[in-house]
Amino acid sequence: MTATAHLREMYKDLAPGLAMVDEEIARALEADHPAISDLCAHVSAYSGKRLRPAVILLISTLFGEASAKIARLGAVVEMIHLATLVHDDVIDEASLRRGKATVSARFGNFESVLLGDIVFARAIHLLSRLGDSTALLRLTRAVSTLCEGEILQNRHRRDVDLAAADYYRIIGAKTAELYGVGAGLAAHLSGATPEAEEAVASWAYELGLAFQIADDGLDLVGSEAEVGKSLGTDLSSGKMTLPLLLLRGQGDPGDLALLRRVMAQPGAADSDRERLLLRLQESGSLDQALQKAVGHVQRGQAAIQPFLSEWACEKLRAVGEFVVQRRQ
Repeated sequence: MTATAHLREMYKDLAPGLAMVDEEIARALEADHPAISDLCAHVSAYSGKRLRPAVILLISTLFGEASAKIARLGAVVEMIHLATLVHDDVIDEASLRRGKATVSARFGNFESVLLGDIVFARAIHLLSRLGDSTALLRLTRAVSTLCEGEILQNRHRRDVDLAAADYYRIIGAKTAELYGVGAGLAAHLSGATPEAEEAVASWAYELGLAFQIADDGLDLVGSEAEVGKSLGTDLSSGKMTLPLLLLRGQGDPGDLALLRRVMAQPGAADSDRERLLLRLQESGSLDQALQKAVGHVQRGQAAIQPFLSEWACEKLRAVGEFVVQRRQ
């Protein structure tokens, strides 16, 4: 069975649990005032494949059965993710998300920032109702880590000399941490052993790294019609992503000069941007970055291999293959 077929089957199996997640989110974002209700309805549409809650539900089924508590955990993690997307779109001045106008494009930055705060607050309120102190401690810490990662990324804007270790520190904090904590808690709430829980968290953390690396590539060369969000924002905002680091590492003086010109200012010449995108493809840097993502998926698989059946490992392998092959 192909990865796509596995994933389609997985989502079909998880449909009842995902419906429970959606119900939890809808209730959490209910608002009495029409103005707030409109904002919350708009951000609810940001949920696409709901990969994070799907992973949480999947993990729970591998150790037992998905429960109302697991669905609530999935809702909390998805809401944290939604809040970060609202804030990211303000920071990146993005106009498109899931094929629709971003909250900031439609309602302005003032309301978008506060809406993101509302979603964060309601996610934590829902988390407090989960009734698990471990989940409360780990997820509130994860939110802090996520925000710290965004701050580090901002501090390194237009830093062409960014070290690879710092790049990984940034994407680990802003993306992989939430994957790892969410999946680990799913195993925890499903009665897994501490060793299995740690292995699952490691698998999901590696998945999160792979997801972000693939996303970085899509931002450079993806199709906006397929991806459904504003692309090219990483270059415009001066973010050094893995394909750029790999191109820089090849040591070509011309490529380095071109990279410095493009990253020096928001209004880089279109000809320089187009030349840089071409060089990323010609040099193999994009392919190398994708292979790095594949390597992270493989490391994650190795971590969970001793704790799960081959059938369960195949389910998780399909998720990893989707992440590195996705076009949206």
